[in-house]
Amino acid sequence: MISLLGSILGFGTSFLPKVLKSVDDKAERKHELELIKLQAELRSQGLLVEAEKAESDAEAKVAVAEATAAYDHDKSLDGGSFVNKLRASVRPILTYTFFGLFLIIKITALIISLNDGANAATAINNLWDQETQALFAAIVSFWFGNRAVSHFYKKDKEKPILTVKNVK
Repeated sequence: MISLLGSILGFGTSFLPKVLKSVDDKAERKHELELIKLQAELRSQGLLVEAEKAESDAEAKVAVAEATAAYDHDKSLDGGSFVNKLRASVRPILTYTFFGLFLIIKITALIISLNDGANAATAINNLWDQETQALFAAIVSFWFGNRAVSHFYKKDKEKPILTVKNVK
């Protein structure tokens, strides 16, 4: 009898977490629906757009302040002429070193392909694979993408991105 009661209780209580989770999910979906309705109402009144814009502006100001603080800190460090020039040369030297290594590897692969009997077009196509294309795109985007985007935003600075009219 006790084993039967234990089995029934075990079976019955195994459903309890699922039932509670279902009730909790229903309440959460109801809350999210109310929140979406409230956001839609505020957007229709033009209030939420202003709040979102103010929040975006505040985030941008924080990002600018962080970047300015980092640059000011770098400027404040002075280790003498030699140390300052050495610090400034680390990134360019690493960039040129890795680019030179990349060229050596690709040229060596081209020479090996040509020595193995592949024609020039096939060898070059094999060298310009998906990974190399992705790497090239990432480098070009890193060096020139930011400039293009910043010029785009400077040009369209006066144009509003999103406007919501107050309709009554």
